[in-house]
Amino acid sequence: MARAALELEGVSKTFGSTTVLTDLRLHIQPGEVHGLVGENGSGKSTVVKILAGVHEPDPGSVVRLHGQELDLPVRGGRARGIAIIHQDLALAEEMSVADNIGIGVGFDRPLVLPIAGRRERRTTRALLQEFALDVSPRSMVGSLSPAERAVVGILRAMRQMRSSRGSGHVLVLDEPTAALPRSESQRLLTLVRGLARSGAAVLFISHRMGEVLDVCDRITVLRSGHRITTVDAAAVTEREVVTHMLGYELEEFYPEKHDSAESTVGITVRELSGGTIDDISFSVARGEILGITGLAGMGQDELPYLIVGGSRRTAGSVVVGETAVSADPWKAQQAGVSLVPGNRTRDAIWVEASSAENLTLPFLGTFFRGGVLRKRAELEFAARRFEEFDVRPRQPGRHMAQLSGGNQQKVVIARCLEQQPLVILLHEPTQGVDAGAKREILGLIRAAADNGAAVVICSSDCEEVAETANRVLIMGYGCIDDELCGAAVTESQILAATQRAGSRRQSIDVGEGHGDDRASIAEQA
Repeated sequence: MARAALELEGVSKTFGSTTVLTDLRLHIQPGEVHGLVGENGSGKSTVVKILAGVHEPDPGSVVRLHGQELDLPVRGGRARGIAIIHQDLALAEEMSVADNIGIGVGFDRPLVLPIAGRRERRTTRALLQEFALDVSPRSMVGSLSPAERAVVGILRAMRQMRSSRGSGHVLVLDEPTAALPRSESQRLLTLVRGLARSGAAVLFISHRMGEVLDVCDRITVLRSGHRITTVDAAAVTEREVVTHMLGYELEEFYPEKHDSAESTVGITVRELSGGTIDDISFSVARGEILGITGLAGMGQDELPYLIVGGSRRTAGSVVVGETAVSADPWKAQQAGVSLVPGNRTRDAIWVEASSAENLTLPFLGTFFRGGVLRKRAELEFAARRFEEFDVRPRQPGRHMAQLSGGNQQKVVIARCLEQQPLVILLHEPTQGVDAGAKREILGLIRAAADNGAAVVICSSDCEEVAETANRVLIMGYGCIDDELCGAAVTESQILAATQRAGSRRQSIDVGEGHGDDRASIAEQA
């Protein structure tokens, strides 16, 4: 076997009395895409931080790059040919693609000389063509789709490594598709395969098991800081990988569906318009879970925010029970509507506060007596809820930033359900969480519906929608294009309906002689 591009031998990491990584052995070959999977808290982030030089591993740990043992903590990895691309790409949206790619190498010129704009655009164009990204070097990064931005981040790293003296390239992709719709993530996976074919060694970290099996050659599974196994991706099923991750069989991953026994309408949306949404109407009964999905850019990502009034509503009405709700998030909450946003870090949590404070913030007044906050009562309440919702670690005083993504989401869901809402709006509720946490979160959502809440899930995960929703609406260019009920709510039928919705408008516009813009949109979606 050829010499490994990256080797970790006996790598361990201890914080105080807590061991988070134990005797890890990991070899990645040139031209290989190697998956690293495990539940949140299994040690994946620790591996990334060791490779980035953020953490110094315990004595006895060995890291080799192209056969050369590195001094620890790892310093100057990128100069040797290693790059880590995080989910947060750190791109400057107000700068062009060429500027974002070139800035990492100082535009290949001494500081005293001006930037050669034409040469930079030529270099960037060649790199974009090499990896089949049809984007102009002059385009502002802020105007790109999420998948295109992710590719720009990777190409920036590729250029930086190619300018180094390293003999090969190692890329660590940490949840690169977590914030991407499924349709867009395929474009990024195509690039990852291309990187491997060019000789790069790729460490691919993701919660999306289907993508891991699709793109990786081998997969290493971590559990509680230990390497459980390394397997050929072609020789295992998704169920087998998840079983290795959890340490037990998942007999029934998705909660059992229950048809709503109630005829009472929980929420009615009439002729709602705003942004890309155009004249949408639907209703959801109490106890029902309604799924709303579609290709990227079709409007389902805007809809929950338009309903609560966080986005500009230009027309239409929202009625909760018998109460009309104006376009005001506070009034929507007062009427019994609770929103769980898709961007957890930006819109749903207070990173600098404790997990208990994140849980109790909407009803903090219940813990005051005589104008004084009863902190012990708040912490005891949070501890009980963390036990109920299986939030780990069960330390309500711990900062939210120290919790894994799945456990942060459990806190957000617990906060939502504690307010006993009549209507629950969820945008990508299991985005960026591991398999075990996903199962628990979907179980909580099903239980809330069984207790009488009207639930709306806006998600790009067709499998999740099919297995969770009683009824599904398919979005197409800001409108409801189709509705699936009963036996028609399957992943294959949802996928087919989303494709029809994307192509139908395109074919209409082409027939009218105005199809270029719509065709471009459909291709990007």
